[in-house]
Amino acid sequence: MIVNKQQLDYERIRYLYIGMNRILFGGVSLALFMAAILSQHLEIRLVATWTTLTLILYVPRVFLTRQFNKNIKNNKINPSNILVWEHLWLITSVMTLSAFSSLLFFPLANEHLTIVALFLMVLAAGSVMNYTTSATTIIATGAVIFVPLVIRFLQVGEQSFTALAFFFIACAAMFANYAICLSKNVVENIQLKINSEQNSLKDPLTGLYNRRGLYFYLNKIIPQSLRNNEPFGIIIIDVDHFKSYNDDYGHSIGDEALVNASACIEKEGREGDLAVRYGGEEFLVVLPNTRLDTLIEVTERIFKSIRVNTNITISAGLAMHHPGLNFDQLIDLADEALYAAKDAGRNQFKLANQPGEKTPAAS
Repeated sequence: MIVNKQQLDYERIRYLYIGMNRILFGGVSLALFMAAILSQHLEIRLVATWTTLTLILYVPRVFLTRQFNKNIKNNKINPSNILVWEHLWLITSVMTLSAFSSLLFFPLANEHLTIVALFLMVLAAGSVMNYTTSATTIIATGAVIFVPLVIRFLQVGEQSFTALAFFFIACAAMFANYAICLSKNVVENIQLKINSEQNSLKDPLTGLYNRRGLYFYLNKIIPQSLRNNEPFGIIIIDVDHFKSYNDDYGHSIGDEALVNASACIEKEGREGDLAVRYGGEEFLVVLPNTRLDTLIEVTERIFKSIRVNTNITISAGLAMHHPGLNFDQLIDLADEALYAAKDAGRNQFKLANQPGEKTPAAS
């Protein structure tokens, strides 16, 4: 199965933010540790100013993390809009690491300059481990560390520091190569994870979601619809006389008919609708943020497509969600409408009435 790029971006960027608390703790601890060492060799006022500014630069990262986690929880971040969060991550990463790189240009003795360089190398290694799912961020943060290192050591003018500058250039090249390879491996693992999850949520015959996939996505779709006060509806579809069809044409032709029917259902749905193989020859379509006229319009398109592209007929029951109904009750309403369509002669759909009414409305 080919993983959709947006799905891959969603998973890898979400993974990027999982370790944010660890990164924040490590960065703040390192800043305080560096301040304690530098205070012995520089003016206290200069060290205090640097420490304060560095800690202030971590504030946007704290705010960014809180907003990301909040928006993920409220389903406001999805595969189509998550890339901006990688860009924000990159910006805040460059800001904080620039503060550490600025130490190279403080009035330090050469031996203390070497200590700062060692700390920056540790930061570079840490960025590789923490930013593995974002190759762009790794390269950018590496540049923020290694470019100032090379420039500062060349400025010293001594032969040993010039040699170290070229050593850092070689380190930067190895750093970039290792970082890209590591990021590629991690992303491939994420692809495998997505494939495994998708396969467990999909029906192997039709490629539609199965019941497990249905309830997995319902946990996202329904809370969001209720929270935003958006109406949603469902369509239950059943292939007419499918047992007889199998008996007449054979199971392989029956399977082909189900595949063709599922392709029609998926094609005629809107982007964001969820098509499910609900049972043997039964399908379910969940339409978030939809009104009754749209629900009927999509159903009519499905009926037309199946008439044109297959040699089977279907019956369907439609139901709109109402306050106080849970999803299982909504399914029951659509089921009642489906059986009414079958009792009325099949090859048609019926709309479920409001809860408490007895007879489904005519199609």
